[in-house]
Amino acid sequence: MPLLHGGQLFLSGLQLALSPELRRYIIVPAVIGVLAFSLTLIFMVLPLAGEASAWLQHNLPTWLSWLHTALLILVYITLGLAGFWLSSLLVTLISAPFLGQLAEATWALSHAAAPTPATNLLTSVRSSFGRELQKLRYHLPRFLGLLIFSLVPGLNVFMPLLWFGFGAWLMAVQFADYGSESQHQTFRFTLQRLSQARFRALGFGACVSFTLAIPFVNFLVLPAAVVGGTLLWKSITEETPS
Repeated sequence: MPLLHGGQLFLSGLQLALSPELRRYIIVPAVIGVLAFSLTLIFMVLPLAGEASAWLQHNLPTWLSWLHTALLILVYITLGLAGFWLSSLLVTLISAPFLGQLAEATWALSHAAAPTPATNLLTSVRSSFGRELQKLRYHLPRFLGLLIFSLVPGLNVFMPLLWFGFGAWLMAVQFADYGSESQHQTFRFTLQRLSQARFRALGFGACVSFTLAIPFVNFLVLPAAVVGGTLLWKSITEETPS
C-alpha cells in the first residue's frame, strides 16, 4: 500500500541517518535544535508562563482557586508545544544549508556514488534561504484558507481530518524537496512529482508529523526526515521518467 510504503521510507530514513556514513551530518542540525529550543524556553515559554501564573493568581475568583494548578499546567503544556513548534521552524530555516548537505550525502549513499564536492557555504545559505521562502509562499495561503474554513459552522466538523492531511502533505513537500534541490530541480518540479505519488507522500508525511510532535525527539527527527524525504524522492523519480 502506498501509505504504508511512505511510512516505511521514513523509518528507513531514521535508521540510515544514524549510520556512520551520515551521522556527522546530523550533529550541527541537532545542536542548533537544542540551542533554539533552550533559547525559546528561556526567553519565551518561562516568562509567558510566569505572567500567566501571576494573572491567574490575581484574577481567578477565590472559589475557583482550586483550578489554579490545573490551569497553570495547561498553560505550561500549551506554551511548551508552541515553543517546540517555533523552535522547529527556526531550526528548519537556520539549518537548511546543512540539511541540504545531508540530502546530497544521502543521495550519493543510496546510489553508491561519491558525494559531490561541498558547495560554498555562503552560496548554499543564499540558495537554501530562497528555497525555504518558496515553500512558505506555497504553504501560507493554504494554511490561511484552512484557518478560515475552520471558523465556518458545519465545515469545522471536518477540519481535524483536513488539518492532519494538510500537515502530512506539508511535511512531505518540506523534506522531499531537499532531495529535489540537491539534484538542482525546481520547487515546481518537486510539487509535480509528489502529486504523482500523493498517497505515498502522505504516508511519509503522517509519520513525520507524529514524531515531530514528541518533545525533545523532534530535533533528531528533523535530519532523519531529510534522509527519509530523500529516499522518498528517489523512489518517486526512479519510477517516473523525466
